[in-house]
Amino acid sequence: MYNQEHSYAPNSTAKSISVNLINQAKRSLDHEIPLYETNKERDTYQSLSELYSIIVAINILEKSFIKDKFENNEDYYTNTEMRLLNQFNLILKDDDVSQEYQDLDSFVKRLKIDCPLAVKRIKIGIPSTVENSNSVPMSNTSSSTLNLNNKNNTSSNNNNQNNTLSNLGKSTVISQGEGNFKGKAIAEATGSFITLMDAIKLDYNTKEQLHPLLSDIITSTNKLFNDYEGRSKLIQWLIKLNNLKLNEVVEEDELKEFLWDIDVAYKGFFSKLG
Repeated sequence: MYNQEHSYAPNSTAKSISVNLINQAKRSLDHEIPLYETNKERDTYQSLSELYSIIVAINILEKSFIKDKFENNEDYYTNTEMRLLNQFNLILKDDDVSQEYQDLDSFVKRLKIDCPLAVKRIKIGIPSTVENSNSVPMSNTSSSTLNLNNKNNTSSNNNNQNNTLSNLGKSTVISQGEGNFKGKAIAEATGSFITLMDAIKLDYNTKEQLHPLLSDIITSTNKLFNDYEGRSKLIQWLIKLNNLKLNEVVEEDELKEFLWDIDVAYKGFFSKLG
C-alpha cells in the first residue's frame, strides 16, 4: 500500500531536465561565462557602464548642490557638471554605444537606475548655475567695489593720510583688473554669438554642431550678466538641441527662428552693456 507510486509522483529513475542541460552544455559550467565575445563588444559594454557611472555621479552632484554644499564654491559644481555632461555626450558619439543606449528614458528604465535629478539635468544639458545664472553684473560689481574703497579712503583720511594713498593705489589696481576681465569677457561673448550665427548660415543643423556653440554663448555671457533680453529663449533652444537624437536635424524653418532668437539675444546682450 505504502510502496505504491502515484502517477503524479516524480520518477526516481528519470533524469532531471537540469542534468540534461548540464550534460548538453557546450561550455563548461565550471568556468566563468564572459559577457562579450569580441573586443568591440567589450568596449561597448565598458562605455555603457561609464554612462551608468556618470548618471549616478551627476545625481550625487545635484543632491549636494540642492543642499548648498557648494555655497562657497559654485565654480567646482559648474566645472564638474560640465565635464560630466561633456563626457556623457562624447561617449554617445560611438554608433555601437548609441544603438545599445537607445535613449535616456529607456536606458534608466532598462537598468533600473533611480536617479531623477540626473535624468533631468542630462535632458537640460547644462549645470543649474548656468541655466539659472546667479552671477552679478560686472558694472554693478565695479561700482560697489569703488564705492566701498571710497568709504574706506574717507575713513582713512581722518586717521592717516599715508593709508589713504595706499588704499587709492589698491583701488586703482583692482579697477584696472576688473576692466581687463570685463573687456575679455565681452570679446569672448561677442565671438561666440558671431560663430553660432555664421554656423547656422552655413547650414549647420545637428545637435553635435550647434549645441557646443550655443553652450559657449550661455557660458561666456554668464560671466557678465545674470539675465538679458532673449537669454531665456537661448536656454530653451539649448534644452531642445540637447534632446535631439544624433541622427535628427533642425529643420530649415526652425533654423530661421533659431537665428532670429540669437539675433534678439545678441542685441539684448549689447544693450545691457550700455
